[in-house]
Amino acid sequence: MRQPFGFARQAMVRHRHIMLVAVIGIGASAMRLWGSDVGLPWVDHPDEPNPVGYVLAMVSTGDLNPHAFQKPSLYLYLLLAAVRLGAWWSGTSPLTEPLTTHIYTTVPWVFLWGRTLTALLGGLTVVLAGLVAQRAGPLAAIGAAAWLAVARYHLQHSQYITTDVAAGLFVMVACAAALRIARTGEWPAYLLGGLAVGLAASTKYHAAAVAPMVALAHVLVWRRAAPRRAARLLAAGALACLGFVAGTPYALLSVAEFRDGLLGQVAAYNAGPQGDFSGSWNLAGYAEFAWRSGLTPMGSMVLLAGLAWAWRNDRTLFAVWLAGVVPSLALLAAQETHFTRNTIPLLALAAVPIGCALAQVPRLVRRPALAAVAIMLILTPGAFETGAYLQRLAAGDTRTQLAQWLEQHVSPGQRVLAELHVPPARGEGRWAGVDALTDHDLAWYRAQGYAYLIASSERWRSWDVPAAYAALGTPLVAFGGATPRAMFGPRLLVYDTGLAAGAVPLPLMEPARVGGAILLGVALGVPDARAPGSGLVPGVPSAEGGTLGLRTFWQVDAPFDGDYFIFVHIVDAAGQRVAQRDAPPWLGSAPTSAWRAGALVVDHNDVALPALPPGEYRVLVGMFDPQRGGHPPTTVGGVAVAPALEVARIVIR
Repeated sequence: MRQPFGFARQAMVRHRHIMLVAVIGIGASAMRLWGSDVGLPWVDHPDEPNPVGYVLAMVSTGDLNPHAFQKPSLYLYLLLAAVRLGAWWSGTSPLTEPLTTHIYTTVPWVFLWGRTLTALLGGLTVVLAGLVAQRAGPLAAIGAAAWLAVARYHLQHSQYITTDVAAGLFVMVACAAALRIARTGEWPAYLLGGLAVGLAASTKYHAAAVAPMVALAHVLVWRRAAPRRAARLLAAGALACLGFVAGTPYALLSVAEFRDGLLGQVAAYNAGPQGDFSGSWNLAGYAEFAWRSGLTPMGSMVLLAGLAWAWRNDRTLFAVWLAGVVPSLALLAAQETHFTRNTIPLLALAAVPIGCALAQVPRLVRRPALAAVAIMLILTPGAFETGAYLQRLAAGDTRTQLAQWLEQHVSPGQRVLAELHVPPARGEGRWAGVDALTDHDLAWYRAQGYAYLIASSERWRSWDVPAAYAALGTPLVAFGGATPRAMFGPRLLVYDTGLAAGAVPLPLMEPARVGGAILLGVALGVPDARAPGSGLVPGVPSAEGGTLGLRTFWQVDAPFDGDYFIFVHIVDAAGQRVAQRDAPPWLGSAPTSAWRAGALVVDHNDVALPALPPGEYRVLVGMFDPQRGGHPPTTVGGVAVAPALEVARIVIR
């Protein structure tokens, strides 16, 4: 009975480095998952919205053809599976209306599940890097996995819904299969290698450039007999094609769309300066990226040391590794436009010789304790950079912190104007957008009914606040650290305009109580042509018709017993109604049941006027219950009055 257990113990001891690599992979996945929700519902990566949009279209229509092939579609189908799993798990429909994925998404949970998919693929890549590197010993396996686990660039891009990390996973599988071919020449290795190349290419077109790894491995194992064994290589090639088509089936089912998408991608990469750097064969750009952030200086030097070791001790690894990296780098460098994230599969491959180099440290430093310290020192720069990135994730995003602050301190119905993209909403957004707050002074903003202003460094394009913003006073609260790298999102400053009852442009002679609020008065004019959603300018529409801009100011002092609509009637001298508007406050975003006592609610009540004969018209305002009928109690000076209150008169000329 002891023998089986003894064998199991021996196996565990012999393969404990694999167990440690697995643990490192789990840790790498955890680091990649942690903070993947930072920024949501804001979406900053320019490539994330497109795959999400394609997948949501598949969910909506049932059509699995993405109809866009700037990138192959395997990752889209993986993302589709993740979204369907997320919908089943949470019982949520991914087709929330209004449905948006760009800049600000109304389906943040879809992005979270997509990022989870990429993070897990990134963690699995870490494990594969260790398994490939173990040919140089257990310590090489542990070193390769540890280095890639804490590689900041790989970790960061494992938190996006993009194809790069997924392509890196399949490239690592292809590398492992190629090395197996070079050692044994077995059929299964050929089949796995061909399939992995096809799946890599079906994730990212550039990844097809690693195919020479399999071809070279075939030559290395069979040498002069390689032509006679060509059937194995041809089978690998056939399986590569099959793998590509399996992941991108509409390459055959919709040839014209696929051709146009592929050619469009080639054209885009050669359309002139864009991306992270430009210029065909700009190898210096790639070297600078590797040195500064991709590998870091320490990682670059250790990579070279690992390649030197492979040249002397493992020529097969050296040759197969270069057969994947050199064609891939040549394909990328030959184009006019360069995005450094395209190198992520190569970054994963770099972990293998780096692990091999780390495994040689104990041979150079005889004392185990000193060797462990040396290895830790080698890994420290990358770990330190990753730690700083994780600390930035922990600090959060300024825009989500702003949203939380608004929820806590700004009552529904209080107007906010921001130098930010306006979040989509069924009614009016949480704030209105403006190009530059410095175009007007505080008195103008008060007259328009704005209680708070939000300035953003996205507008002034620097972290330091321009002097012009001093005219807005001292910020009430600020979001953002001392530098742009302290946290995610722009620097945001919130200003209080000082809006109060005395700032109403056209106050009523005697305020009227309508339900739980007091109608203080209005602002009247026509929408500013330069910013129709944010401001009014003096005037009234002409006799030909137009929009009468109206803002109503309500001081809330008690809760409402229901949700009321605000009506606006335009009445001529004979008492005939010539135009009207009936709508919930803020088009439903700030119903009266949500109004908080003490808040000054400002509603936009613009009325479309038809062509009218010249003359004087009265503007009447009130509330009514759209469900039960009737009006809330309306009084002036404690005396009950008709629910339609005259707030202004206009003259049409």
